[in-house]
Amino acid sequence: MNLHYLAAKSDFYTKEDAMKTRVAKKLMAVAGAFAMGIMACGGNVYAESTEASTQAEAEELTSDKPYDIGMTVADLTNPIWAEVCNEVEKKGEEAGSKVTVEAANNDPSTQVSQVEDFIQQKKDAIIIQAIDINSVDDVLKKAQDAGIMVMCYGVHTKTYDISLTNDNAGAGKIIGERTGEFINDNYDGKAQVGLLTFYENQECKIRGEEMKKALAEVAPDAEVVAEDSCVVADKAMTIVENWLQQYPDMKAIMSIGDGGGIGANQAVKAAGKADGFGIFAIDGTIEALQLMANGDPIKEEIAFGAGWQLGDEVITVCINALNDGIDNPEQLTPTEEIDLSNLKDRIAEWGYEDQIDLSKLQ
Repeated sequence: MNLHYLAAKSDFYTKEDAMKTRVAKKLMAVAGAFAMGIMACGGNVYAESTEASTQAEAEELTSDKPYDIGMTVADLTNPIWAEVCNEVEKKGEEAGSKVTVEAANNDPSTQVSQVEDFIQQKKDAIIIQAIDINSVDDVLKKAQDAGIMVMCYGVHTKTYDISLTNDNAGAGKIIGERTGEFINDNYDGKAQVGLLTFYENQECKIRGEEMKKALAEVAPDAEVVAEDSCVVADKAMTIVENWLQQYPDMKAIMSIGDGGGIGANQAVKAAGKADGFGIFAIDGTIEALQLMANGDPIKEEIAFGAGWQLGDEVITVCINALNDGIDNPEQLTPTEEIDLSNLKDRIAEWGYEDQIDLSKLQ
């Protein structure tokens, strides 16, 4: 297998590169790899966990044969997951394979059933963004026993052959730090804070926990006075409306995803509290970046790449592994900070100029 992924920061390839070939790319010439002894669950081998700066090299992704791939994700109402899955389906088809995407609607039992269906359908590979890693463990082992390659995306499952995951703890830590800095700079280190986490997903819980830890370190007098589980904008808006009534002095909200961040932004504006309010979230979706460009309360985003890039890489990792075998089971997405200081550059890098209005950006 040719190791092709893991561009760090601004070295992650651009939409212009992808448009030139209209197919997914391999990222080659890996440099700066660092080793961690990690057991690849289900693969029974030790492998390097790699994150390296690379340059994109235009090379067509082609399936050696028409693969039949199943993908199950927690919820397609989350904007970043929807963008990723759309790209996976499109690039899979361009490469000569078929990808079937199923949403489990945040129900672990539904996700187990979806994997069981994929096994019955004799898929060549299953890509899973697990809701509950314990619930899916047995059925993923059954998939491996049936000769199906298991790939976990975003969330590390216990059983897998290859993974493409995020530094969720690191992302949460950065959000907590930036929230603390905002409170120190604007409120002398003292403010009430809300947290939108997602208890149903272990990796998302980790994000939220790290946010709270980092906030306490940077702004020890800040207080998380409200916390709830939500990744959907409509629900988040209702939650935050109630928070603002109960805690009228709340000045900041941290969210593990843009569903929560966008809903919080709507609630804060509707309450007339946008001035001096800070929202800090993870995902970097087009809608969230547009709100940031508008001067809305969203102040900082952490992204693991543009949604189209992530989808491109998910299917590239999967098909290359099916074609060539697996050299590196552990692969990481980049972690990128976005705020007003680099928003314009990031939008250009990701090819979003025609989708985001920067006329209000100062």
